[in-house]
Amino acid sequence: MIFYPNGPGPVVISGGLTITGWRESEGRWTAQIEFVAGERSGFRELFVNGRRATRARTPNEGFRRVDRSGEDRRTSLFFDSKDAALFSGDLSRAEFVYFHDWSTSRVKIAGFDPQTLEVRFSQVVGCSAPHYAICNWPHPRYYLENGRDMLDAPGEWFLDEDAAVLHYIPKPGETLGEIEATVPERTSLLVVSGDPATGQPVSNLVVEGITFAHCRWDLPEAGYASGQATVYEPRIPGQPGRELLPAAVTLDHAETCVFRNCRFTQLGTSGLWLRRQVRDCSVEGCEFTDISGNGVNIGETVTRPIAQAGSAWSSPFGNACSFGNRVADCRVIDCRKQFYEAVGIWIGLTAGNIIEHNEVAYLPYTGILVGWSWNDSLTGCRDNRVIANHIHHCMLVLHDGGGIYTLGRQPGSVLESNLIHDIPPNEDGAESNGIFMDEGSSDITVARQTIYRTGRSPIRFHRALEVTLRANRLTCLPGVPPFRYNRTDPATLVFEENEVIEAAAWEPPADVKAAAGPRSRP
Repeated sequence: MIFYPNGPGPVVISGGLTITGWRESEGRWTAQIEFVAGERSGFRELFVNGRRATRARTPNEGFRRVDRSGEDRRTSLFFDSKDAALFSGDLSRAEFVYFHDWSTSRVKIAGFDPQTLEVRFSQVVGCSAPHYAICNWPHPRYYLENGRDMLDAPGEWFLDEDAAVLHYIPKPGETLGEIEATVPERTSLLVVSGDPATGQPVSNLVVEGITFAHCRWDLPEAGYASGQATVYEPRIPGQPGRELLPAAVTLDHAETCVFRNCRFTQLGTSGLWLRRQVRDCSVEGCEFTDISGNGVNIGETVTRPIAQAGSAWSSPFGNACSFGNRVADCRVIDCRKQFYEAVGIWIGLTAGNIIEHNEVAYLPYTGILVGWSWNDSLTGCRDNRVIANHIHHCMLVLHDGGGIYTLGRQPGSVLESNLIHDIPPNEDGAESNGIFMDEGSSDITVARQTIYRTGRSPIRFHRALEVTLRANRLTCLPGVPPFRYNRTDPATLVFEENEVIEAAAWEPPADVKAAAGPRSRP
């Protein structure tokens, strides 16, 4: 792990390894990688001269479409004849990246038949639920990554693990003598934890002005299958269930700790996770960018009973869930570098948190997700406040999400004064919206949002129940309804003084724009 510099200037905690010994051969640069041999698996990321290099892929841009699924809808599929060239090279190390509606799978290729155009996988595509089967939505998207013969464009790289040689095609202007190349080696950069047995927390820690960079995460042996928001199936025999992608920095059993003006970048994991029994902590003025998973996580995917906490833990909510944390004045930009289902800020089964004045933008899926239950039963998620955030350019790749996405019954939770815009229409599958209130969303107040430039309805409900919508300003394209109801009875919803504007182009007043997003800091 690298800590630098020794003198004045930014402090960087890096889990990376610098690659040296580069040579040039036929327009490519190569370097011998010593640590690849043996039990250590090859790395998944390379950073050259301060930017993320592209793991060799085909097509180089965009996606292709699956023609139809194989018989079992899990381990094979057929592609279109015009795409046969994609499968003609060495695929022994290649990953097939498959796009479900709101998640992705990454699996190894076992082989393909050039006569029938069938691709076979050595790992199972999709989580175990039926709707993750191949072609649940017709003609899903895919691309291939990490093939030797896919290395064909400047800025791309390929690791030959058998020979332990890294290959890189330089971008224009890059020189062999000035290359600075880093690969992630550590799987965690900082863990802060009190005593789990007694519940005695770490208290009053302040982390300020530090950059956290270069942290790796290797795919499970059985391949990667995500359900949503980087919650994936580990597929370990005898251990069913799902786990949330780990973070570079994790807090457990902590209170009144602060991360201020820090930067989380170039990470193969998620950024920061306030995980188990974390209370009254703050994340202020931080930047999260160029991250493979989620930017910030708060809480867990389960409601922990108070009996699971040590004697030093107390909670006004009567359980062992994290509570009372705050994320403010942060920028969460361009997460999902490997896992397209990643979200900017994930709020799980946790209570009393405040997410305010953040910018959350340029994401392939949802901006801010609150809740983690697919029915209206009570959980540990309640009394969360999502206020005055600037959320834009989300849902750029996947579907069936929104700038803000909610799940489950959340007594006392409030979405207020958020500015949400530039949510493009879904190419296929379910709608993408400014706010999507999904399965069981109830006991939530949605007030004074400004939502515009959405390709579909600004707000959508799916099996939602008691929701109050008050004084929201919703701009719709001509002919697009302001609200979309999927298996939701509008009679269970309360509408008060909402304004609907139908316009092909519209901009909010300057004071509305100025009120959302990060505030200037001294």
